[in-house]
Amino acid sequence: MMQYKKAIHATLGTSQPVIKEEEENTIFFKIDELYEVHTAFLGDLKTIVSHEGGDVLIGEAFKRLADMFELYSAFLHNYGQAIETVKKCSASNPQFKKIVSTIVVNLQTEQSLTLEDLLHKPVARVQINAMVFNDLLRETAANHPDHQPLRQAQKIIQMFLNQFNVCQRLPTESNRNLRRMVRNSFIVELVDGHRKLRHLFLFNDVIACAKYKALGRDRIDYELKWFIPLKDITVYEEAYSAAELKESSPANISQVKRNLRSVRDQLILEANGVRTGDKYRRKLADLESQLVLATPNLVLRLGNKANNKTVTFFLSSDFERTQWMDSITSLKQKCNLPGANTINSLEVTAFIVAMQKGMKTEMGSYLMRNTNDESLLVGDLHMTVQGLGGLEQPADLYICVEVDSYGHYFRKATTKLICRSQTPLWNESFMLELEGSQNVRILLYEAKDRPLLRAKHILKLSHNWLKETTQIRTIKLSETLELTCSFRFVPGELCRATTKPGALFGAKMSQVLKREKRDIPFIISACIREVERRGMLEVGCYRVSGSASDLSKLKKAFESDAYEAEQLLREVDIHSVTGILKTFLRELPEALFTDQLYPRFFDTFSTLSNNNESTRINELLKVFEELPQANKASISLILDHLIRVHEKEADNKMSLHNLAMVFGPTLIRPGQTQVKQKDPLAASTVDVMAQAGILYCFLQARIKN
Repeated sequence: MMQYKKAIHATLGTSQPVIKEEEENTIFFKIDELYEVHTAFLGDLKTIVSHEGGDVLIGEAFKRLADMFELYSAFLHNYGQAIETVKKCSASNPQFKKIVSTIVVNLQTEQSLTLEDLLHKPVARVQINAMVFNDLLRETAANHPDHQPLRQAQKIIQMFLNQFNVCQRLPTESNRNLRRMVRNSFIVELVDGHRKLRHLFLFNDVIACAKYKALGRDRIDYELKWFIPLKDITVYEEAYSAAELKESSPANISQVKRNLRSVRDQLILEANGVRTGDKYRRKLADLESQLVLATPNLVLRLGNKANNKTVTFFLSSDFERTQWMDSITSLKQKCNLPGANTINSLEVTAFIVAMQKGMKTEMGSYLMRNTNDESLLVGDLHMTVQGLGGLEQPADLYICVEVDSYGHYFRKATTKLICRSQTPLWNESFMLELEGSQNVRILLYEAKDRPLLRAKHILKLSHNWLKETTQIRTIKLSETLELTCSFRFVPGELCRATTKPGALFGAKMSQVLKREKRDIPFIISACIREVERRGMLEVGCYRVSGSASDLSKLKKAFESDAYEAEQLLREVDIHSVTGILKTFLRELPEALFTDQLYPRFFDTFSTLSNNNESTRINELLKVFEELPQANKASISLILDHLIRVHEKEADNKMSLHNLAMVFGPTLIRPGQTQVKQKDPLAASTVDVMAQAGILYCFLQARIKN
C-alpha cells in the first residue's frame, strides 16, 4: 500500500492534478500511521515469541496494541467513505480509473489488485492479528508470566471485532462495506454425479466453496474449489428431490448402517474384554464417513449468472436450507458490496485462512472430533416438551426438534400449534432415535404466512447427564424465553446375529440367552423399542393382528440375521411388530412364569379374593421372586413397557385390563405335562381368566411403585 501511495503521488504530480487533495486524504486516511504502528507491533511480536523481551516488552506491545486499535477504529469508520470516494473519482476521471483498476503488487507473478482491494487489506489484517494472539495464547503455559497479558490482549481484540461487527454478523448501515463472514458450514456437493464433502463460506460479497482436510480438532486445511460473487448468484427456490438428480453409484444407506451396527458390536465386545484389534475402529470411521456423505437429501441449488452454471448441494435440515437461502437473498438485496467487480481466488483464499481460526459452525462438529472425545450417542432419547415461559405477548407457537447424526441435523419431531397463548403448554412426548449423535437442536417458530424463527438452542448431549431415569431440564432459548423439557435415554444395545438358523422360535429361553450372550432375548427388547418408537399412539396396538406375510418375513429374519430383522422392524406395520413379539412368547416351550411355579401363582390368586387385594398382590410377588433371574429380567422389561403403553390409553385404547387379557395367557400358562382337567373347555376358561387376573395384579403393583 505504501509503495502504491508513492506511485500514485508521482502520477498525480502533474501540472493538472487528477484528483483533489481532500479526496486523496479521504482515500489514504490513516494509512501512514497504520503502517508505522503495525510494523513496530510485528517487531514486538517476534521478540515476544523468541522470549527475549520479558514483561517490559509485553507492556510496550500492549500500549502499541491500544494505539493500533485506535488507528484501526478511525480507519474502519472512514473505510466506507474511502471506497465511495474511489468509485466517485473513477466515474468522473478516466485517468484515475485506469490507474486504480490494475495495480501490480508482485512483479514476478504480475499479480494485480484494484485500489478497493488494497484498501481492504487492513480490514483482513484485523482477523490475522486475532489469529496471532490465539496462537500465542495456545502455546503459552497457564503459569507463564506472559499468559495473563496475552489473555487480556485476546479479549481486547475480540471486543474490537465485536464493536465493528467484523465476524459472522450481517452488515449494518454504518459499516456495510466491510467484508465479513455471514455463514459457514460443512456441506455435501454433487460434483459430476458424485457426492463430495465441502465447506461453504458465505461472505457479504462472495460465496466460496472449499475442499477440506481435517487434521484434528485444532486445524483444518482448505483448498478453494470455486467462488461466485454475490451479485452473480441465483437462488433456485424450487423443491428438488435427490431422486431427480443423476447420481453415480448412490450409497445403500441401509446396508451401510447395518455394517456400522455390526462393527459397533465388535467394539462393544472389545470394551468388554474381547480383543478385536484396530481394524474395527478404522472400519467404523470409514462407515461413518460414508454416512456423512450419503444421508443428506434436501437439495439446494445455486446458479452463476456469469457462466450459466449451476451448483448443487445436499442438506439434511430444512432449517439449514432455509437459513442459507434467506441469508443469500437478504445480502443481495441490502448490501453495498466491496470490490463487487474485482474478486479473485487469491483474495478469497487469504480471507478464508484469516477467518478460519475464529470461525464457528453448527454443522460439522462431528468431523472435528478426535480419539479423546466422548463416544457418539446411539440409542433412544425419550423427550417431553412441556411449557414455555417468558413471552411478552400471546403468539401462535410450535416447536421443532432436530437431532444431529454423523454431523448432519435431521428433523425428528414437531409439536402441535398452540394459538394465542402467552404461556404455551405442549406436554408432548417424542422418541428420538440417536444414531451417532452429539446434539439436539430446539427451534421455536411462530406460525405466520412463512414460519418465523423466534428462538433456537443447541443442547449438548452427554453420558454425563443423560440417564435411563427421567431428567428435567430448563432450556434457555433466549434472554427471556425458557423451555422446560424432560429427557430419558435408553442406550443402544448389542445386536449380534444368531449363529444357528432356526434356533429362536420354539427354542428354550435358556438356550436363546446362552447363544446370544444376553440377559434378555434380542427379539423382546428390539420389538419393545420399535413399539415405543412409533406405536404408542396406535389404536389397539397389541389387540390388532399383523400381516401374515410380514410375520413370516420377520420370523425368518430373526432366525437368520438380527441386523436384517432390526431393519425390517422399522419398515413393517406396527401391528406386525407387536404380533411377532407375541408369537415368540407364545411359542416358548415354557412360559416365562415357568411350568413349575404356575400352580402356585394360580392357587395364590384363586385362594385370596378381591376383598384382600393387597395381600394377594404381596403373596404373588413372593412367588415371583422365586423365578429364575433371566425370566424376571424379561418379565420386568415387558411389564414396564405395558405400563408405558397404558399411559397412552386415551390414544391407543389399551387399558390395563386389555393388556392383561392379551399378555396373561402368553406369559402365564400351565405346562403340557401337568394334570389334565376333566372338563378341558371349562378349565381353559377358568385358567385364562386367572392368567389375566394374575398379570393385572403385577401391573397394578408396578404402577403403585
